[in-house]
This record gives sequence, C-alpha cells and structure tokens, in this order.
Amino acid sequence: MPVVSPRSMARGSLWLAVFVAFAAFAAPSLVACNTEPPLDVAQNVDLSRFAGKWYEIAKLPRTTQTDCHGTTAFYTQNSDGTLTFVNQCNVGAQAGPIKTMSMSASVPDSNVPAKLALDIAGYLGDYWILEVDSNYQYAVIGHPSRLYFWILSRAPTLDSATVQGIIGRAQDNHFDMAQLEYTPQPPPDDRTTSDAPIGTVPPALTTGCSVAAGAPGPTCPSSAWPILLGVGAAASVCARRTRRRASHTGESVSAARSSTR
Repeated sequence: MPVVSPRSMARGSLWLAVFVAFAAFAAPSLVACNTEPPLDVAQNVDLSRFAGKWYEIAKLPRTTQTDCHGTTAFYTQNSDGTLTFVNQCNVGAQAGPIKTMSMSASVPDSNVPAKLALDIAGYLGDYWILEVDSNYQYAVIGHPSRLYFWILSRAPTLDSATVQGIIGRAQDNHFDMAQLEYTPQPPPDDRTTSDAPIGTVPPALTTGCSVAAGAPGPTCPSSAWPILLGVGAAASVCARRTRRRASHTGESVSAARSSTR
C-alpha cells in the first residue's frame, strides 16, 4: 500500500473542497439558466457613457457583499473594447476597512453591448445591463438566472419613485424582490467625493487555476481562492456561456456551451 504524506493528503482534501464548493456555487445558476424565460436587456447602450463611478443603491444578497457599506463601482472602457470594473466598500461600518475587487469584462456580441461577459478568475459569467436611463444617471444590472441583481445610481441616493418602478419591472421579470437589500451609503467623505477608487487596486482576476499533470492540487493566485470557494464572485457561471481558461497538462479547457438560447 503506497504511503501518502500528510501534506499531500491535505492538498488533495483542499482540492476536493474547492471542487465541491465551486460546484455548489455554480449549480443553482446552471439550473436557472435553463428554466427561466428569456431576459430582455437595455437597447442601444453606449458603454463610453456607462463608464465612470456608480453608487450601489440596492442588490439581491451576495455572500461577497456581506456587511458592505457605501459600495461603489467604477467602470473603465479600455482601448481594446474590454471594460475594467473596480468595486469598493467599507466592511462592517461606514468607516470600516475598505475592500476592493477588480474584474474585467468583454462584449461577446458587439451588436448587443448590454450583454457583458464578466471574467472571474478565468470563468465567464453573464453581467447584463437591464436598464439605463437616457441620461445614464441610473442603471440596473442582472443575470438571466435571476440570482443576481443590482440597482446603481450616479448619486448616493435614488428617488423612491424610480426605485419602485425598477422593483416592479424586476418582479415582472421573475426577480425575487422580496429579498432586495438596500445598501447603506455613508455621508460625504473621501470615498464618496472621489472620482476614482481609493487606495491600491489589485489586478483583475483573469488567470484561473493551473493543474499540472499528476499534481495533488491546484496552483492558484491567493486572491483567486475566495472566488473558487463561492464567496468572491460578482456574477454566476452559466454552462452555456462559461469558458474555463484553467489549464490541464498545459492545454486550455473550454466549458461546454448550451445551445438552448
């Protein structure tokens, strides 16, 4: 009987835990993507106008945003057509420590710029602009699984009539608005008055994990572990659109795409 070192056992157990956690994280959206009706997106979106700073007004609960205050999102359009997203919030209180996450997104179909594909550590997830007003002063982001939903505004507050209209339309589109959480925004300070993220912005998580042949576990950037454990993603992964960039024996593996929609 071969002797397995405690270190190898620990790394193998960690790999199994990561796999199970990611499967649990992805499974609900895999089912929802195949069962929910089609979801309309905003028409004629100008991503250059969408760029800039947004305040999060409300959202459906996300583990990654637990106890977040003053959440802001910064969108930058890059010369190659991709976008860079930087999300920041104060954890625990209005003056709590700042948490920063950086991600990138692409536009798979230039004819539908509202349907962005968000890159989360090597996995692509749908990140759709469902609504944006004509002056680009508020926007609604969602996912076809109906598990992800954000209301954004250029100002820290958004008038009640506009919010209620958004909620009504979201309910009509099968989003569970009973679970909607309003994001506490702090009074004016350096974060609310700044047009750029505060502090150091980490690089976008785009590399995924590498698994060498015969290795007992994955080699990932340390910042990717929260993603794999299901607590760091801002968009879920759908089988019909997911493309895994992780490598196995030196070659890229592409996830299957469903042709149902």
